[in-house]
Amino acid sequence: MTDADPPTDDSGGDSPIEARSLYRHRLAAVGGALILAGSLLFALLVLIDLTSGGENSYRSLITYFAVPGVILVGLVLFLLSVRIQVVQARRRGEIVSFNLRVEPSDPVFMRSLWVFLVLASVILLVIGWAGFKGYEATDSVAFCGETCHTVMGPEATTYENSPHANVLCAECHIGSGTSFWVRSKIDGIRQVVATFTNSYERPIETPVASLRPAQETCEECHWPTQSYGQKLTTKNYYRTDEANSPWTVSLLVNIGGGADAQHLEDAGIHWNMLGQKTIEYIAVDHKRQVIPWVRVARDDGSVTVYQDPNVAIPDPDDPETDRRVFDCMDCHNRPSHLFVPPAVSVNNGIATGLISRDLPYIRRIGLELLNAPHDSHDGAEATIRTTLASYYMESYPDRVGDLTDEIDGAADALVDIYRDNFFPEMKTDYRAHLNNLSHFVGEGCFRCHGSDLVDEAGQGITKDCNACHTIVAQGPADNIEGLEQDMTGLEFEHPVEIEEKWQGINCTECHTAEEGY
Repeated sequence: MTDADPPTDDSGGDSPIEARSLYRHRLAAVGGALILAGSLLFALLVLIDLTSGGENSYRSLITYFAVPGVILVGLVLFLLSVRIQVVQARRRGEIVSFNLRVEPSDPVFMRSLWVFLVLASVILLVIGWAGFKGYEATDSVAFCGETCHTVMGPEATTYENSPHANVLCAECHIGSGTSFWVRSKIDGIRQVVATFTNSYERPIETPVASLRPAQETCEECHWPTQSYGQKLTTKNYYRTDEANSPWTVSLLVNIGGGADAQHLEDAGIHWNMLGQKTIEYIAVDHKRQVIPWVRVARDDGSVTVYQDPNVAIPDPDDPETDRRVFDCMDCHNRPSHLFVPPAVSVNNGIATGLISRDLPYIRRIGLELLNAPHDSHDGAEATIRTTLASYYMESYPDRVGDLTDEIDGAADALVDIYRDNFFPEMKTDYRAHLNNLSHFVGEGCFRCHGSDLVDEAGQGITKDCNACHTIVAQGPADNIEGLEQDMTGLEFEHPVEIEEKWQGINCTECHTAEEGY
């Protein structure tokens, strides 16, 4: 047989073997279109991923999981078309040698080619646009707080009022890397079921057990060596007397030591974050408010264990014991979802002029109205407005006409405070989600520093207020210029005369969560 002769059947017959392209079948065109579109999109997303300057869990999922999945589906369809063509040829008794060559003169092939090209273009546009919008949507704050998680309304509201309002939810709750994204979405299935069956917790349980370590989220922006020096902060308080008398305290907060102080224990609040120090603790309650065991390992290799002799402590060496490594979230546990206590909100309202100090007892009445039980935001608004107006009408009938604007302004401010910090439908407010970066409403700092923890020598963890902050000005005035000042430090003076009782008790023994102080 010469090169010009057609191929023959191997069985000995003289029937020529037809050479036919696998691309002729329309299913092959669809599969090929998916393969081509997916491959082009994958190349584009990989280029974006490599040049973006940072990882993103949603982009990684789409690039390395979703798009390859499209390619795989295309490959399966193409292989299925091959199987169909081979089976059909055998059933018809055709002797065919299938190949991957292009046949521009074959009308069947050309029709499939046009189907392939049109589908490839359409699929590429649809997948590209849908992928981009899907990534954009799932990475948005609206998706986390509104679209799929309406139950997270309190968190969405407090987030909008937080210092991290420009940071996407996923950056803290998920972070970079596909594994945490997958883990969060698996847990999301449970949340979706709970939402549809109305079986979710009220309030949402905290702390979040599966929250990613702060070293992998917070420290992307707030790295330990950034914490140094002192920060001046001024707090405006108002007493619950008729005149809403002011009391201002200005503090130098000892954020941390300088570069030369990273090995000193008195180098500021964040001394433990510098060097190779490690603090571990055991909490015996779910909220991590009762801490009877703390272990401190220092740079020089020394280790100190502090224990509360009055509390039963699980065996620290038992693998079943939840022995946690102390990190940012153990103090800064509400960095983006802070439910502000009413005393703080009312103080801020008076200080900024939203609530007039000319209204007698407005601080006391404001606290009572905000802490009163309400069924809904609308119900709270109606009660706040009517009760406030009635109080001044009954208690100060001679002055109420001159205070109309002030009463209306105070009512507006109190309603806004309630809507931003109280969520009765979810049974959520500052009492449900304590802020550990304080020692008024909750124990906060005093969980360790004001507790009965002692080491083997009977020495406790420092309770010295100046370890964290130094009072440089204080007194009964709104304006700091009118206060007693001393940059070397002043001894704390309680706004209300209680003699020296404040030295022997924690603030929370008087300033209770129920009262909102």
